[in-house]
Amino acid sequence: MEFKIQHFDSLSSTNDSAVELVMKGQAKEGLVLVTSEQTKGKGHGSNRWESARGKNLTLSVILEPRFLEASDQFFLTKIVSLALQETLQKYLPEHTIRIKWPNDLYCGDKKMAGVLIQNFLKGAMIEYTVIGVGLNVNQEEFVSDAPNPVSMKQCTHQDIDLTELRDEWLQILGFYYHELQTEEGRNVISSQYMNHLYRYRTVTKYQDSNGIFWGEIVDINSFGQLIIQDESGNRRTYDFKEVAFR
Repeated sequence: MEFKIQHFDSLSSTNDSAVELVMKGQAKEGLVLVTSEQTKGKGHGSNRWESARGKNLTLSVILEPRFLEASDQFFLTKIVSLALQETLQKYLPEHTIRIKWPNDLYCGDKKMAGVLIQNFLKGAMIEYTVIGVGLNVNQEEFVSDAPNPVSMKQCTHQDIDLTELRDEWLQILGFYYHELQTEEGRNVISSQYMNHLYRYRTVTKYQDSNGIFWGEIVDINSFGQLIIQDESGNRRTYDFKEVAFR
């Protein structure tokens, strides 16, 4: 698919600007809003995304996945995460890039990118989706209280061209978006997502509302819920923010 890039010197939030276009009926599939500075970058919930001016990729993409039922919306999370994982692995071949459920990108045990997806429904189908991405590229110092940020430059010790990186990711995203429109493609996407999932099939300490336990990620269901099998063999199902790594 074709992407149309609109670059801004500064925005409060690329996702807010993209959502505004959707609400006004001015959104077009493939429109990409990119900014050098994001003054109120959004994460999940009340979280904010730290990004030094001109150092990182902060952008939002508008898509019209009207072939996708609302019940299948987690596929959008899968393809965005996979496109980022594949792109980052190309740039960082000496490092292991994994997807931390649902859509953070980890280099080793540190967070390199975050994704915020907002879907707009029409009946049982998705009419628009806004995909916000914050990717740490050339930033070398982080001053927020985020526990484990890392940038590509901290791994490579080299500056990375933001435009080339952006275009590489968009090209791969477009490929997965096309694959999403067939059943065979969706099966491959689901398999690939699990293959690159952080700590998949690895016994790890977790904490939920009932306390700390040991378990391993065994699956993700069609609603995007995480399934962890605990040490007693019980399968526990979680929505986002209901369980945490310890």
